[in-house]
Amino acid sequence: MDPISVLIVDDSEDDRYILTRQLKETKIPISQIFECSEGTSALRFFVDYEKNVARYASGYPPTFVFLDINMPLMDGFEFLEEFKKVQSKQGPDPIIIMFSSSDRKEDVDRAAGLSMVKAYLVKGKYDIEQLKAELSVSSK
Repeated sequence: MDPISVLIVDDSEDDRYILTRQLKETKIPISQIFECSEGTSALRFFVDYEKNVARYASGYPPTFVFLDINMPLMDGFEFLEEFKKVQSKQGPDPIIIMFSSSDRKEDVDRAAGLSMVKAYLVKGKYDIEQLKAELSVSSK
């Protein structure tokens, strides 16, 4: 498997730290883990395509985006709406995995209805093997 790169979009520093550790525990080769603390900075991360390709080389654009739902300024669903408008025409689109503390049926169903969302993980309710499986299955 070629190394993957990951963008974690979550307003909780603790949750970003935990997910970063868990991603490393999967033993899947990861070239780069990027972090954004809210949706607007994540959107800028994609808008600045040329600058980031030069800066990060093969790790950009990220292979996966782990996206929280409940964030200030711009929530995960608002990010996805805006992301559709700026999706990179120069590179492959990332695989979006919703990563939220919400296990509300409305949120899960809404995410499932979006073709760009490939999986939904509820914080604290998955294990390393499930995380590894999502990364392996979704990247094929």
